[in-house]
Amino acid sequence: MIELRSEPYTLVSRPDIQETEKRFRALLHAEWCSGIMFNVLVHRKFAQPIEYDGMLWNHESMLFIEYKDSVTAYRRMNAKRAQQVDDSSGNIARRFGFDGYSYILVVNGIPEETKKGDVVVIPLERLPDYKPNFQSTRPELDYVHKLIAQYGREENPADVTRDKAVHELSVLRDMIEQRK
Repeated sequence: MIELRSEPYTLVSRPDIQETEKRFRALLHAEWCSGIMFNVLVHRKFAQPIEYDGMLWNHESMLFIEYKDSVTAYRRMNAKRAQQVDDSSGNIARRFGFDGYSYILVVNGIPEETKKGDVVVIPLERLPDYKPNFQSTRPELDYVHKLIAQYGREENPADVTRDKAVHELSVLRDMIEQRK
C-alpha cells in the first residue's frame, strides 16, 4: 500500500483489484503519463474520503478518473456530487504542485459522451482515445495574466478607469476567497 501526503491531503492506494475494473484498466491509455495509482482513497481532515478509480499524472497535470461499471451506478451519482469531486480534484492537484487537472467519469454502457453537471462523462469504449482537457489549478494567476495582457498591449490599448480597476480586483478577490 502506498501513501502520499501534501497537507491537508493523504492519498492511500488500496491493494485490491475489483473484478469489474479490469476492463477499465485494460483500456486505459497511459503513454502520456509518468505515474499511475489505482483505487485511491483521498483523506482530508474532518471530511468524507473521496475515492478515485484511477489517478494519472505527468510533470504538469493530473487526471482523476471515476469508473462506473453500469449506467445504473452512473445514474445514482448526482451532478452536485460530481461537481464537488471535480472541485476537490483541482484542489488536490494544486496541493501536490500540478498546474493542470482534469476529472472525468468513465461509464460502461453509455452510448456517447455527455456531462454530469460540468463533469465530462465518456463511454468506457472511448477511453483509449480520450485526450484530457486539463484545467488550471490556479485560475487566479490565469486571471492576472489575462489582465496584464489586456492592459499591457501596445496595439488597441484597453482603457483603465477607476470603476473598471475596482471591478477587476473584486473579481480576483472573489476567486481567491472561493479557494478557502
